[in-house]
Parts: sequence; structure tokens; C-alpha cells
Amino acid sequence: MARLRLDRAALNRTFSATSRREGDAAARQVVARAKVLAPVDTGRLRASIRVERRSFFGLRQRWTVGSDVEYAPMVNDGTKPHIIRPKRAQVLRFKVGGRTVFAKVVHHPGTRPRPFLDRALRDVARSRGYDITQR
Repeated sequence: MARLRLDRAALNRTFSATSRREGDAAARQVVARAKVLAPVDTGRLRASIRVERRSFFGLRQRWTVGSDVEYAPMVNDGTKPHIIRPKRAQVLRFKVGGRTVFAKVVHHPGTRPRPFLDRALRDVARSRGYDITQR
């Protein structure tokens, strides 16, 4: 009877390399899709979308796709109604319909979510046959 010896270290290296390549490819697709779906005003948000890969003890990989622009979560998740007050001046100054307006306080109605990151992940996961669940 033949004996078979399993080289677990080689198996782990092979599996890790394969899953890392697959994860890298999927993450790049999510970034590309998010850039297509991101709303554009100045282009700063779209240009800031990146992927970061982290390895935990050389075994588990985690890819994070996102943006370091401070308003990215507010665009993706929306905002609740809130009050805006001046920080460094006596009044706020902004334009409405080409007219300059001054106000001591603004009652902002909030913004609707534009979940470009969520949609990008769902679209890519579906196209690659992944099953994703939300926590």
C-alpha cells in the first residue's frame, strides 16, 4: 500500500498565494467599480478611492477599499438633518442660485445616501460568485 505524506507548509503557501492573488484581483475590481459609481463634483472623492491589504500573522488577509477624504462616509451613508454654525466667523457665507447669502445658522435637511462603495462591493461579489452578508 502506498503512503502519502502531506506537506502542510507547501499547501499553506500555495493556498495563501492563490487566495492573495484572487483577493488582490477582486479588490482592484471593487476600486474600479467604486470609481465609476462615485458621485463627482471636483473629482477629489473619486481620485482618493484606494485599496489596502493587511496580513494577520501571514495567514489571514484583509482588503479594505475606501477613501481618506473626510466627507466620503457622509456621501456613502448620507447625513441626518443637522445644524451648521460658523466656526471662525460671525456668519456663514454661501451662494444660492448665483446669489450670495449670509446666515448665523443653517438648518441643513440632511443628505440622502449615495452608497457607491456598498454597490461596488455587491456588484463585484455577484460577478465573481461570492456570497456576502452584511453585519
